[in-house]
Amino acid sequence: MEKGMTFTSLVLGIIGTVFISASSFYVVLKYGALPWPTIMAALVSMFFLSLFGKRNKNEINVTHTIMSAGSMVAGGVAFTVPAYILLGGDVNDIDPVILLITILIGSVLGALLSFMIRRKLIDDSSLEFPIGTAAYELVNNGNDKKNMLYVLLGSLFSGILSVFRDISFRPGKAPFIPTTYVFRDGLISFYVSPLLVGIGYILGFLNTFTWFLGGALTYWLARPYALKNGINDFDIMKNSFGMGFIIGIGLSIIVKIVFFNKKDSKTKSSKFYIIFTALIFVAVLTFVYKLPVFFALLVILITVISAVIAGYTTGKTGVNPMEIYAIITILAVTFLNSLFNTFSIDNTVFSIIFKGKIPELILFLLACIVSVACGLAGDVLNDFKAGSKLKTSPYAQLAGEIIGAVVSSFVITFLFFVFFRVYKNIGPSASNPDLIVFQASIISSIVKGIPFMNIFLIGIGAGFVLNLLRLPVLTFGIGIYLPIALTIPVFLGGFISFLFSVFPKKPADSAMFFANGLMAGEAVIGVIISIIAYIKLFY
Repeated sequence: MEKGMTFTSLVLGIIGTVFISASSFYVVLKYGALPWPTIMAALVSMFFLSLFGKRNKNEINVTHTIMSAGSMVAGGVAFTVPAYILLGGDVNDIDPVILLITILIGSVLGALLSFMIRRKLIDDSSLEFPIGTAAYELVNNGNDKKNMLYVLLGSLFSGILSVFRDISFRPGKAPFIPTTYVFRDGLISFYVSPLLVGIGYILGFLNTFTWFLGGALTYWLARPYALKNGINDFDIMKNSFGMGFIIGIGLSIIVKIVFFNKKDSKTKSSKFYIIFTALIFVAVLTFVYKLPVFFALLVILITVISAVIAGYTTGKTGVNPMEIYAIITILAVTFLNSLFNTFSIDNTVFSIIFKGKIPELILFLLACIVSVACGLAGDVLNDFKAGSKLKTSPYAQLAGEIIGAVVSSFVITFLFFVFFRVYKNIGPSASNPDLIVFQASIISSIVKGIPFMNIFLIGIGAGFVLNLLRLPVLTFGIGIYLPIALTIPVFLGGFISFLFSVFPKKPADSAMFFANGLMAGEAVIGVIISIIAYIKLFY
């Protein structure tokens, strides 16, 4: 078997994960969308290893495994911790060391859990893992420098457009390219983003069509009807439904795994390792956050269950709704803490609780652990799928994933304070927000309880039933609560992928490489602009 982990793969992987984690963190804060980096990382790995005269497919696979880890870590942090700032918290209240430890806990736990469940989801259940399969096809058949040319062309186009959209070269005037085009009094709007078009192309027509359908029904039918009938809280109502819808999907996945999957003796040994790992991290949580053992155990239990769900959804659709796991964590912890705070025996409150309300910052840090771990679950299993086909050592891939996640934890901790000290106008409700932090805004809205509980429960029922019927509803839920301005360019990318599907394979592959370039170029420009703005604070 060809060796996967080498000194060259390690160095290139670490450099790559710095770039990918930084760009992904900006993307998810700016747009509320998190692109999978696996294919782009595979392309970059192939290109740079070829410069050293290396064609070892396993070495390429391990290199892109290291690189891609940072994107999911970035998403887990961006979906959760900014919620504290949206609720009025000060970024200076967050201890950088505690934030770093939080990200590291989620990263390592997610990678380990994914390794333990890989056989069940990849070998036994034979899930598709479309992005992991695409990475395999690329590594196995894509040693063609022309492919890299298409990636570079896409990056160049995307980067130039982003510069003219985000930077004003005329003092006191807007940039040459507007951020959003609005038509029909806001009914139709289009965010100028080649990155979102690239995401749509990679996701494909079916996923983006259901995404678009969710947005169209919400913003073009339900919203006008609600406003016409004097319902002014429609946006809050649809967010409640959207949250419930995605949670319902998650519950249906658990039911499928528990009741409809065959028992397999090969995976019995994994149970011991999962329990052993869980107990270690329970001890870590009680020490770091001063948590009662009950709540530390609860958070780890949620993490284990959610990691399985994340792996399953990624394997079936390529989509990993990480924010749902953060929402489940916050709801479970706050509900049980409130319950036990009002329940006592002989006037003595149980000692397993926080006395009083759990600090919001602690709550979001716990949600961050779960979200990061579940993000890694999807990413690691995509990499393991490619590795299974390429016969790469899973132990080398696990080591690479942990290395990439640890490096990205330091990068994201640094950038977190960069972005939230530079940008003050944040949140989807802000006028022309610098950072949309969409998922974080949803998570922040549930801390005080879920508004429109009846609609939330209807959403749970709808998501549960529709997913049991095996309908492609995961992206439908995303379309419900993401702004239509972000949905339309994503659907445009999916529609373009549909058009290219009728072309011969070679032009379609070239378009896929170009789409990866679209995602890379805009993200890079965004990080550069943000860091320059941060430096200017001191001069």
